[in-house]
Amino acid sequence: METVSFFQKRIRYEERGTGEPLILIHGVGLDYTMWQMQMEKLSDQFRVIAYDMIGHGGSEHPPAPYSLSQFVEQLAMLLDYLQIEKAHLVGFSMGGMVAQAFTLEYAHKVKTLTIMSAVANRTASQREAVLERVKEVKKNGPSATIEPAIQRWFSEDFMMKHKEIVENVRNRLKQNNPASYLASYTLFATADQLLFPKLHTIEVPTLIVTGEEDIGSNPKMAKQMGTEIASSQVVIVPGMKHMLPIEGAEIVNETIHSFIEKQSNVVR
Repeated sequence: METVSFFQKRIRYEERGTGEPLILIHGVGLDYTMWQMQMEKLSDQFRVIAYDMIGHGGSEHPPAPYSLSQFVEQLAMLLDYLQIEKAHLVGFSMGGMVAQAFTLEYAHKVKTLTIMSAVANRTASQREAVLERVKEVKKNGPSATIEPAIQRWFSEDFMMKHKEIVENVRNRLKQNNPASYLASYTLFATADQLLFPKLHTIEVPTLIVTGEEDIGSNPKMAKQMGTEIASSQVVIVPGMKHMLPIEGAEIVNETIHSFIEKQSNVVR
């Protein structure tokens, strides 16, 4: 793990492996540690970099409100610092929103885009449900949403067999700064409205992945994104809920590697 500083702005990140750069962007309330199974496996072929987004973990915690542009510029600064001209982007959940926004702004810096377990074009009822969770966080703090999130994210079978892994995620959620989490969750609840109308302009090769049983980032949303992004493919992982990088690590690693390899062969 390393921490870097930019003009009083702090970004915590970890880097492993060599090869083409692969950037991993975590979900709301989490941090770079959620990607450990990807870093261990994918660093065999890539220079893998996972970092903490604004308002999370060891990175900068600016005052609210947050905007997508802040998260985009944070990633641009990290790439500049690491002297990366072009990278493969993988964004999970809210990180998927950041990856989309970054690609819309800096397409020339993106080799491939992977959008994982991300929301898109929420219906009125879906938007109302997530805004209710924002109200719950505002009223009772981040801890109010932890157990419902764990239930949405993992299958019962995984929770029974891998209690330590689930407990680590639970503990990470408990450590969130209340103000930063509220600001991040508020952005997460609304940013899909800003992104979806622009997705048709993305020309970067794109992989869209979600779990079959993911109720928040559901297969219908993934397919809608696939329809909007011409150069995309959609993968629905059978039997999986939201936390694909952890519960579905093996298939996620293989799917990402195969997708990037296929695109590299197309370029050649």
